Amino acid sequence: MQLISNKEIVDVIRYTDHSAIIVEKIPLPNTNQYKAQYSVVDFENNSVDILTKSAYLLKKFGSKYEAISNAMPNFVQCDAAILYDRRVLVIFPNGEAGIFDREGELEWNGRFEYHDNPTKSLALEGKYFWSVCPEENCVIRYFSQNMKLDLRIGSKDAQTFVSPTHISCADGDLYVCCDSNKVRKINKDDYTVSDYLNFTDNIKRFYKIGDWSVAVMKSGTYVLEN
Repeated sequence: MQLISNKEIVDVIRYTDHSAIIVEKIPLPNTNQYKAQYSVVDFENNSVDILTKSAYLLKKFGSKYEAISNAMPNFVQCDAAILYDRRVLVIFPNGEAGIFDREGELEWNGRFEYHDNPTKSLALEGKYFWSVCPEENCVIRYFSQNMKLDLRIGSKDAQTFVSPTHISCADGDLYVCCDSNKVRKINKDDYTVSDYLNFTDNIKRFYKIGDWSVAVMKSGTYVLEN
């Protein structure tokens, strides 16, 4: 594993098949405030380059990024996906969510919950998207056309996903951070669940990007070669 940041990471977005955007929370000197620093990490060339906020927002929200980001008080700490019909879905860690139309106007806002507990994280899979519900030990798939629950894996009384915190998708397979230090894989063909990685540190987020993976952990953020 190669350390790429020891700062708090508030967002990670796939940029190309061999690079990712990371957003670091940088403390401002002599204050209790922070600023966001946007960077592109190129795994193939082992390089890090500063990125503009506009380039980050374009990658995250699409061409109407200006209208969408202006409508939110905190556009960094939400997960976003450009849906199959070019609408943009955003979900915050507390389950609050919104859908923006093709012009960047908010057309729906609400909250995703399962058994009155919020779901969070966002992994797009075609016309579906997945979230996790930590209190219910499960991951949930929604149909993005109507935002209705379509499939659930795991349950409060099962050990399939213990307190899941994050879900991501790569080549159709899904990767779930759970049980403090585990990444478990959901197979795209039959939705069977298996162990994928175990860490000694707490894992917060995990992404597969081409031949590499990004692991956001308590001790820092690392790149792993698959």
